[in-house]
Amino acid sequence: MSAARVRVLFVVGNFVAGGAERHLLELWSRIDRARFDVEIACLKREGQFLPAVERLGWPIRDLGVGRRIYGAAGLLGLARLWLAAQRFRPDVIHGYLFGPNLYAVLVGRVLRVPVVAVAKRNVDAFETPRQAAVQRWVHRRATHVTAVSEAVARTVTAMGVPRERVTVIPNGVDVARFGGIADRSAFGAADGAPVIGSVGCLAARKDQATLVDALALLASRGVPFRAALIGEGDERPALEARIRRAGLEPRIRLLGERNDVERLLPAMDVFVLSSREEGIPNALLEAMAAGRPAVATAVGGTPEVMRDGETGWMVPPGSPEALAGALERALADPAEARRRGDAARRWVTERLGIDAMVRAHEAFYEHAVQEGRA
Repeated sequence: MSAARVRVLFVVGNFVAGGAERHLLELWSRIDRARFDVEIACLKREGQFLPAVERLGWPIRDLGVGRRIYGAAGLLGLARLWLAAQRFRPDVIHGYLFGPNLYAVLVGRVLRVPVVAVAKRNVDAFETPRQAAVQRWVHRRATHVTAVSEAVARTVTAMGVPRERVTVIPNGVDVARFGGIADRSAFGAADGAPVIGSVGCLAARKDQATLVDALALLASRGVPFRAALIGEGDERPALEARIRRAGLEPRIRLLGERNDVERLLPAMDVFVLSSREEGIPNALLEAMAAGRPAVATAVGGTPEVMRDGETGWMVPPGSPEALAGALERALADPAEARRRGDAARRWVTERLGIDAMVRAHEAFYEHAVQEGRA
């Protein structure tokens, strides 16, 4: 192994079909193998993206932890990570999300890894007090923090981390991935009704409850539509009950996790993101890459990537009335919706392409290692 190559040990949770996991899959697929050696340590070796990650050929170390990082399994996982890092001798250890960030800092600091980085991908509006305290401890002890947006970077400095230790690297999107065949068969829209679609885990922070309420308002106004929510999560039973109470079962489908989002997004007439908090929304970037007109809530890093009136419609969070109004305007004016969707695709192509994201990570690793060795 050449000394000139930078060794990066990634610490992740698993390989489920989420935004962070998609981001990592794209990064691991494209990182320059002539300049970087990669190993991946995961809390649990599972998830829809696992076969794709395995095909890349990077070593994967299963820490055998699962969801709960506290207790005997968590301590064993920490020991396994320590052994893996001792063998690999990384120049950079980079944690992604809550538990992996904690593990990366603990092991990286003990082994004096030159660069101990943690990734912050959201604004943490839904953390418990204990989680918030652990996050502060972790981020203050990392040598570097990568943030996906300026909004997220501000939450890092609010923890007491100096701004010079925070590097903003926005998510990138593979625009070419969303230029293929559009498949409407999963939406149940054989009657030709326009399709409103959303992609994201069914979680409180994504606030699909407000979206269901907005769709109920559209139905009460006689607006024709079909809706599809792609994703899975703890909020599914509550959302199913909400849909039943509103009498929307014939109109709304919960499609669960899908591995063909690149075929479904281009088939949507309008994309919607109803989140209460976002670091930078991967699903929205993908919808923009597919040229879809989008309605999104003005939270976190979303206003950094979408412009109201230019590349989509922006509404305040938690307001079914505002969300329904924007959706109705988008459906009522297909020409304007198409104009905004086309503008969104151009904007993402020019500014947030996947290669730019990968090159930014490569530059960050090399620069940080040079500083750490100085």
